[in-house]
Amino acid sequence: MGFHTEHVYKPIAEFGAKKVVLIYSKDDEEYTSEEDFKKIDVALNKAKELCNMLGIDCEEVEVKGMEFEKNVEIFRELMQNENNRIIVNITGGRKITSFALLYASLYEFQKIDKIVYVHNKRIVEFPKIAHPYNLTKFERKILSSLNEGEKTITDLAKEFNVSLPAIVKYINSLEQKKLVKTHKIGRKRIVNII
Repeated sequence: MGFHTEHVYKPIAEFGAKKVVLIYSKDDEEYTSEEDFKKIDVALNKAKELCNMLGIDCEEVEVKGMEFEKNVEIFRELMQNENNRIIVNITGGRKITSFALLYASLYEFQKIDKIVYVHNKRIVEFPKIAHPYNLTKFERKILSSLNEGEKTITDLAKEFNVSLPAIVKYINSLEQKKLVKTHKIGRKRIVNII
């Protein structure tokens, strides 16, 4: 959701809906004003009124727009909990939130029916593809840690409080996906992001 709801109407009219999840953020940035927050509230109320009028369940999810990784996980969990086909509309709101929604859709591609963007009252459908790496949450944590610099297998095991065989399994998986490389110095196995 952003400041208006036009992009919400078109996919509901085109594809129908049993439930609508309205995702929005009200991040307090130096460029946002009280007027901006009021516009978001007005748009949310209009979208809820539309859903109510059509007899569609409506859920609101507030996120922090700039928390990309966290939002990807929130959106993935929302998708995982749905048993019906999912149509993802990445049109409104902040671009970074839309990108997080797109990423979540790529991870959960088997649950997604369509990914759409509304442009000039026309629906543009994105190709539904699988995320090329399909990383686990723990693998993403390892990559995030390695962004700080190279670490040994032992360092990573201690950092995440897991056994050496467990961390080796994850590192081997990341290495097969060509996201990290390892080399030995003496008895230590050093891990770097590629």
